[in-house]
Amino acid sequence: MTRAGIMLVVVLAVTALASPARLVAATDQTATPDMRAVPRPPVFDLDARPTRLASAEAQSGNPLWAVPLSALTATRERPIFSASRRPPPPPVAARPVVQARTPPPRAAEPQQPRMSLVGTVAGAEGIAVFVDQTNQAVVRLRTGEGHQGWVLRAIGAREVTLQNDSNTAILALPSLQTR
Repeated sequence: MTRAGIMLVVVLAVTALASPARLVAATDQTATPDMRAVPRPPVFDLDARPTRLASAEAQSGNPLWAVPLSALTATRERPIFSASRRPPPPPVAARPVVQARTPPPRAAEPQQPRMSLVGTVAGAEGIAVFVDQTNQAVVRLRTGEGHQGWVLRAIGAREVTLQNDSNTAILALPSLQTR
């Protein structure tokens, strides 16, 4: 620092210590409330009719300030950002969709297993022999085993009981008289 700068700092420090009341009064906002008051911006009613005061303001500022927005219909009639400069067509109410009532679905016929019984072995652990009608393969099932969703539940002398969920089917051996 230079000698002049040091002298300035010393003078300010002595002045502040000698008269602290002036320093507080200069920085106190309550002492002079009008010094810090910020004016509020004016409130404009854009839809109000122009008056003498509004026309005086319009002459001093923007002349469009005196025109209410309801009078500016050209921007709605000829939109700036539309290529055709025409307003969009009014929305058309769609016709209500009438759906043809479909008849209720027919009751599903009880599903039958695609197997034919060709033999049974009755006993403690029964065995049933089937021919799969879809591929003509021989299928052997014990009680409790399943094929294509059908589970073998019971084996009799000439018939078996198969179950698929809530459906139950009884398959019998062909009678000897029809051969």
